[in-house]
Amino acid sequence: MTRSIVKPASPTPHHLYTFKLSILDQMIHDVYTPLILFFPNSDKASLNDVITKRSKHLKESLSHILTQFYPIAGEVKDSLQIECNDKGVYYIEARVNQTLEDFLSNPEDEMVRALNPERPKTEESSIGNFMIGIQVNIFNCGGIGLSTSLSHKIFDGHTYCTFMKAWAAAARGCSLETLSPSFVAYEVFPNNPCLEFSMPATKLLTTKLLSTKRFLFNSTALARLKSQPVAGSSSSTSLTSHGPTRNEATSAIIWKAAAKAASNIRPFGPQSPHAFVSSMNLRKRASPPFPNESIGNIVDVAVAICFPESQPDLATLMAQIRESIAKKDSNHIDSMKGEKGHEKINEMLRGLDHLMDVVDLRNFVISSSLLNSGMYEMDFGWGKPIWFYNMHAGFNRFVYLNDTPKGGGVEATVTLSPEEMEIFERDSELLSYAIVDPSPLQFLNQKKSHGGL
Repeated sequence: MTRSIVKPASPTPHHLYTFKLSILDQMIHDVYTPLILFFPNSDKASLNDVITKRSKHLKESLSHILTQFYPIAGEVKDSLQIECNDKGVYYIEARVNQTLEDFLSNPEDEMVRALNPERPKTEESSIGNFMIGIQVNIFNCGGIGLSTSLSHKIFDGHTYCTFMKAWAAAARGCSLETLSPSFVAYEVFPNNPCLEFSMPATKLLTTKLLSTKRFLFNSTALARLKSQPVAGSSSSTSLTSHGPTRNEATSAIIWKAAAKAASNIRPFGPQSPHAFVSSMNLRKRASPPFPNESIGNIVDVAVAICFPESQPDLATLMAQIRESIAKKDSNHIDSMKGEKGHEKINEMLRGLDHLMDVVDLRNFVISSSLLNSGMYEMDFGWGKPIWFYNMHAGFNRFVYLNDTPKGGGVEATVTLSPEEMEIFERDSELLSYAIVDPSPLQFLNQKKSHGGL
């Protein structure tokens, strides 16, 4: 294992030294999120040549894009700003004494976590720390597991995708002018030194043992799920004018099974609620839309409520999720903008804080989606990834929704308490649509005409 610090190829100009975080960055929970991409090796050259060439190329291209993404090479001073001091990125290269094919035959969550950078760790504060840690895991076959640990103070899921796509494009030799990130978030959502509340998701952080499983919904299962109607809406008939999206369909079946598992463990009365919280990318929902390359936490959350004792059906849960998301429209986003939006955001955070007091903390599910993000199109010059996996940062009752490499499926990574997972993973309705913990090799084997793994 070799450790180094990768700094920007050119120093950050003095006038850019202080980077102001937006109020959306300010209120986000301060954790590091671990994610990893796996790339097979199809190069026929000698293994040492492949490893040497790719390792050198990754570091050089990273150094160059850090000049464009200069806040990521800095460090958080406090909740309001980043010092763009060219501290750099903590960078590790590690050898894995196993082939990628062997590793991916049954990649349990803890196995994958062992490939994460040793620092910064998920539970650390970002203040004075690296913004990002990267570990390049090189398998015996030349395959690579590219793992990152990201500060949530500037990285939402879309920012991660933008950064990684820029790095991949730079590694392929694309011009840096085509990779320019947009730093408009603070101008639209200025921070507030007097912010009263922050995102209450930290209440869901736990040191208790958690259980994480993956549930694959293939295109056939999704077609059956999406053929179901969305229940009627009291607020707008337009909300029922089309069938469920992949997000709505998979979220609803997961929410139903999670609420059922919770009600099997602890009593729910007729008015005992269970909440589904969707983290949402606001970039395309704004009018006009924010630039696609906008950096920062340009996100909000939508909350849907059900009452498990009433045994809600999928159509009802899909409608609840759709209605909660529909409220986060361009008018809502406009109300959050500028200094006039400070009170609106405090009001939103106050409401979330109150919700977590009213609803038992054990009865929340939080979902984050990277569907349609193009993760499987990312190419550093040696082919596209075979598997993308994101890991919880210590949160219980968390769901990640990701694309599959091909076929238009959805892979849901679900984290629950061991007691709830034992019930959840045996839910007959869920299992009529989902495959539990499938091997990512199924996608590789569909096109396995190359040599190295």
